[in-house]
Amino acid sequence: MPHGRRAVSRRAVLGGAAALTLPLLTGCAHHDEALAAPGPEVAILNGAMAAQQDLIAQYEAALGTHASLAKYVNPALAHHREQLALLRRYYVPGSGKGASAGPSLPSPQTHLVSRQPSRALASLRSAEGKAAVQCTTDAGKAGPGLAQLLASIGASEAAFAGTSGVPKQTLQPAKPSPLSTATLNSLQSALATEHAAIYGYGVLGARLTGSAQELATVYWDGHRARRDSLTTFLTEARQHPVAAAAAYKLPVKVTSSRSAAELAAKLEDDLVSSYVGLAAATDPRLREMGAYSAQEAMGRAVRWRAGAGLATAPASAFPGLPPAALAPKPTPGD
Repeated sequence: MPHGRRAVSRRAVLGGAAALTLPLLTGCAHHDEALAAPGPEVAILNGAMAAQQDLIAQYEAALGTHASLAKYVNPALAHHREQLALLRRYYVPGSGKGASAGPSLPSPQTHLVSRQPSRALASLRSAEGKAAVQCTTDAGKAGPGLAQLLASIGASEAAFAGTSGVPKQTLQPAKPSPLSTATLNSLQSALATEHAAIYGYGVLGARLTGSAQELATVYWDGHRARRDSLTTFLTEARQHPVAAAAAYKLPVKVTSSRSAAELAAKLEDDLVSSYVGLAAATDPRLREMGAYSAQEAMGRAVRWRAGAGLATAPASAFPGLPPAALAPKPTPGD
């Protein structure tokens, strides 16, 4: 693993993916008297809302039993409430006569909470991991806009799943063709961000020892493998993959093992944003890969922050999501 020892300066290559707003899910009726038919993504959206509703119920039950878990529960609970509220805003029923005014969700389950705080916390983290896995699956089935939102929510869930992360998922190899201009831009952005991460890990590795350095090496190798995959996708699409810069201006000055961990976490945060952007790709396999890669990056960021004694909860309920996607513009059904 290379170790950078000199001051760095360079042009920034961390390009963000273009903001992509989510299409609102509408129904369509042939006549005013007809009931509006739900759009094809309504089932996915309803499932996502039901999942958030159930997570909220689990957190509320845990908090009611163990006040000592408030430091962990309250940030997660606030994020899930925000996520449910945004998902609800994207539910727009058709305007046909008799169309429902909103989603019909099942009542939240009654959750039994272990009397041991550690087990109750483990149960919450397990639930977050399962929800994140479902977000990946749904991202591959949903359209680009909804997939991007689900990728962001899944990354948030990966953070609250804890340092163990989400269960490993088996994804189909993505060999997309043809690719839209927006998708190509997202792939190039992800590749540029991987280049920067590889460089940054080389620099921060010089300040780490023991198990922390071993972990950095594992992650560094993983980033190089992902870089190679992205390069292959672009090459097969007859594109020129963006090249790595000679040096990068890093967001954290590395002077100790703690600042090295802070830099690693920040590099992973940048990858979350890039992969959430990739989740809006036109190819469903790339949407799924983007969603899962965002969760992986978030899991690595959480591990670095936890090791450095820093707060692990994401600052936003929607990590990596373009601001435009937070303000839906309703389009009524026919």
